[in-house]
Amino acid sequence: MDNTLQNLIRLGRVSSVNAAEATVRVVFEDRDNMVSHDLPVIVANTLKNKDYCMPDIGESVICIFLPNGISRGFVLGAVYSEVDRPAVSSPEKRQIRFADGAVVEYDRQTRTMTVNTSGKINITAAQGISIAGNVSVSGNIHAGGSIIDSGGNTNHHSH
Repeated sequence: MDNTLQNLIRLGRVSSVNAAEATVRVVFEDRDNMVSHDLPVIVANTLKNKDYCMPDIGESVICIFLPNGISRGFVLGAVYSEVDRPAVSSPEKRQIRFADGAVVEYDRQTRTMTVNTSGKINITAAQGISIAGNVSVSGNIHAGGSIIDSGGNTNHHSH
């Protein structure tokens, strides 16, 4: 790769994260462990819709710099390595796997959305929640209000 491209596009590891500013500093091992200035992390949206996802310290990232040096650049995103391998290997799946083991996955082939967590799932909908299809529950159901089926029967109905 010619010298100009080597200065514009670099592979490094995140050395610090400024979560409030959505920036990171990156160490470049191939440049005698030189550390960048704070670099903004590129995300999909920042105006009306807002995305937020910061790389972890130690994560391999691709950076791009403006031609005037290391002071002005951006983190394009993280890349897998020989050590950090993908969690799935199917082009039909989109998955987010969190450090605590929680997983959100969608499989286009089976049309299945899967959410696994050892913690709670909170859903708040100001105008209600509609579920179409069969519902299976293993465990108790606690309701703070009435339960009314399509026949008009409630949890207070006696036979």
